[in-house]
Amino acid sequence: MQIYLHSEIVMPNMPSIKRCTRDQLSPEQDLGRLVSFLRSRLATHVDAKLLPMDLTSAQYIVVVLLARESVNTLAGLCEYMVYDRGAMSRLLNRLEEKGLVNKTQCEFDKRSTILCLSDKGKALCPEIMPLVNEVYTQALNGFSEPEKNQIIDLLFKAINNLDTLPNAPQK
Repeated sequence: MQIYLHSEIVMPNMPSIKRCTRDQLSPEQDLGRLVSFLRSRLATHVDAKLLPMDLTSAQYIVVVLLARESVNTLAGLCEYMVYDRGAMSRLLNRLEEKGLVNKTQCEFDKRSTILCLSDKGKALCPEIMPLVNEVYTQALNGFSEPEKNQIIDLLFKAINNLDTLPNAPQK
């Protein structure tokens, strides 16, 4: 068995995503970093837009989903957003403290809580998506319509490729 000291391992220089060029990136090695960086940048810009509303990028999604009545339970939100139950519970508590979300016990299953927007949350909701869409529009600035559709298609293709792996974890 050969033991390597950290200084003996030869690794190519991995530049920061902020400071690299396209030629320095490899799809197989840098896909995760690029997706993570894009997600982080989107969240940072959405957070800045929503700051006057006292909302974060994670919180606005919950408000919009509840407004659309897409989901109405913690479990439903976790599944929809691919979120941990503990983190979602804390996020919901913050939204409840802000007066945006109401929680009521389910009549049929006393262990479940039904979620809905408060009047304050309903009033705030129409203001959210135009601000969020400004960020997404800026991110897609310079893309043609076919390119905008292509990026969605390619992301879905990558997701589906991972979902079809043998023994793929399901989230």
